[in-house]
Amino acid sequence: MGILRTQARRLLGVPFVMDGVSVLRDPTPRAQQLAPLIRNLALRYPSVPNAPEALARLHGIIGVLGGALLCFGRAPRTACALLAVQSVPTVLTELRTFREGRPDDLGGHRAATAKDLSLLGALVLSATEPKRKRCSRKHRQQTTGMVQHLRAMPQRPRGRRQASPLPVPIPRPRR
Repeated sequence: MGILRTQARRLLGVPFVMDGVSVLRDPTPRAQQLAPLIRNLALRYPSVPNAPEALARLHGIIGVLGGALLCFGRAPRTACALLAVQSVPTVLTELRTFREGRPDDLGGHRAATAKDLSLLGALVLSATEPKRKRCSRKHRQQTTGMVQHLRAMPQRPRGRRQASPLPVPIPRPRR
């Protein structure tokens, strides 16, 4: 199961890398999308800068960095937590756009919102997955001893018990 989880994490990082690269190439659409959220945060908290384009670039850098970490299998929990925090503003803006959008665009916004919410859920699941414990040397020795003991035991027939064959004379072929 470990190989499957590793490959799934790598696949989870791909959309974030692609989205981050597109934001770094052209940050204005993402900046316009994030501008109302950033404006509200800047009014409430003076430490948050009111610079949507700079924050959109930071959003892209975090996406590329976290997605690359996931794709290469380095620090997967940290990368998932970083990407989950990074995707919260995107989910919030998608929900806002979905609520305030035109009726003819609802299908596309619904699909984008569902995709972003499912990616956020997958990131949270992957970040909070319990760490596997490695077997200690003592446990391995005990297990190996038990296996050797079981192999040394006489084998019993498996399946249905068969009746002993009756002494029936077998005719010899004629020459």
